[in-house]
Amino acid sequence: MINCLFKHIIKYTKNNPSLLNFININSRQQLKIIHNHLLLANHGFGHPHDFWEIGEKLLNVWLETLNEFQDNIVKNGLSDYKQKLSEFYKKESEIIFSNTKNYNKLLKDLSYPLGEKNIFVECNYTNIINSFTFIDLFAGIGGFHQAMHSVGGHCVFASEIDKHARLSYEANYKKIAPNLFENNYNLFNTDINDADPDLIPDFDICCGGFPCQAFSIAGLKRGFEDTRGTLFFNIANIVKHKKEQGHAPKVLFLENVKGLKMHDKGNTLNVILKTLEELEYAYRYEILNAKYFGIPQNRERLFIVAWDINQISNADFRFPYGIDKEGNTIFDKKDVAQKAKETHISDIFEPRETMDSKFTISDRMWIGHQERKKRNKENGKGFGYSLFRPESTYSSTISARYWKDGSEILIDQSEYGLNPRKLTPVEAGRLQGYNIEGKGWENPNTGLTTHEQIPYKIVVSQKEAYQQFGNSVAVPVIKRISQEIVKQLIYR
Repeated sequence: MINCLFKHIIKYTKNNPSLLNFININSRQQLKIIHNHLLLANHGFGHPHDFWEIGEKLLNVWLETLNEFQDNIVKNGLSDYKQKLSEFYKKESEIIFSNTKNYNKLLKDLSYPLGEKNIFVECNYTNIINSFTFIDLFAGIGGFHQAMHSVGGHCVFASEIDKHARLSYEANYKKIAPNLFENNYNLFNTDINDADPDLIPDFDICCGGFPCQAFSIAGLKRGFEDTRGTLFFNIANIVKHKKEQGHAPKVLFLENVKGLKMHDKGNTLNVILKTLEELEYAYRYEILNAKYFGIPQNRERLFIVAWDINQISNADFRFPYGIDKEGNTIFDKKDVAQKAKETHISDIFEPRETMDSKFTISDRMWIGHQERKKRNKENGKGFGYSLFRPESTYSSTISARYWKDGSEILIDQSEYGLNPRKLTPVEAGRLQGYNIEGKGWENPNTGLTTHEQIPYKIVVSQKEAYQQFGNSVAVPVIKRISQEIVKQLIYR
């Protein structure tokens, strides 16, 4: 839609060739075009619900009128076109804003959205003030970065200790956040324990998927007894320091495994929440499943959203529970299973004709999987391989150990007389919502939310790629929560 808009703009403003530089735009710029569109209409960010729910409608109206009136530019010139567009725009805005309390002011502001001069010439769509800043702790390969960037955030500091994940992070975000990788990587920290809060720039949102191994159902469940469990307090210390300096972050956005909720009979989570209260942050937490957010993976994770009560008073936060087939947010938990966008595992597949035979597991491994599952069943254990058909609506949860044997997600190939196969690294990334071109798509026209993300490239070995995607957050879930954070808290 956005590219179509730009083509129309460029087609009828040939005297301004600089606009040609802005045809290829990423998701962050898409959001900022909507932002700027409201600013041009003298509306701005005064009302956050208008930004998210009405702002996009306004842009749709803009595009529709460009299509409808494009011939008028040729026939009657730009001046007549602007008048007709404004008239149509005003008429549509009467419908859009009919139920808002600021109806009269908004309608007046929207009467002449193009202004007295040709805004196409004067407006630089890439030079808009950043909506907000964030830091990305325990960054991994940047799932939070992708999501925050897509809703207008600018990353001012990141921290990741794994050397392979750091390679992936730099390769994918250096272009959109070059500040992180300048001056000897001062803003791309390695060990969070060594991070100096004084050297961390001020920020609005703190993102952190603090290490989940200590709370994993498949792990040892040691939680805070494991040294990694205490890494949460690195987050708390940074927040506390910023608060003492008079620059408290507005929002904390944290992620962990589902098991955190009941770990140590709930004491672990209680310690975390108590710490947030001591820092004067209100909070909400919820367990969400990625399979309801437009990707075919049954992946449950616990999310905490906390906000500084001194900066954001009398607030609350409603978690999104999923996305419907039209892309709308589902806020009612009891409706999510019925209304969520349907997906299939084949949505993430690379073309079958490009599939390397090495991804088909050997006879020996396949026999081993079957025998192990039989033994586990006899012994009352639940672990074993999981086999899925292409038409399956979702897979089980991918983990960092997937590279070993792929047992948690095997794709049935019996119709071709073959043993099951593992997902390719590209497919594993797509399963987490990363937009990876790979060798193409078996089904390119799906409604997969993976397609909405900025392109991602794999720059590490297959083993490392599997581990990185297994440890990652599911990007579409993070993105939808991020949208609601901006809507409900940052610009409330």
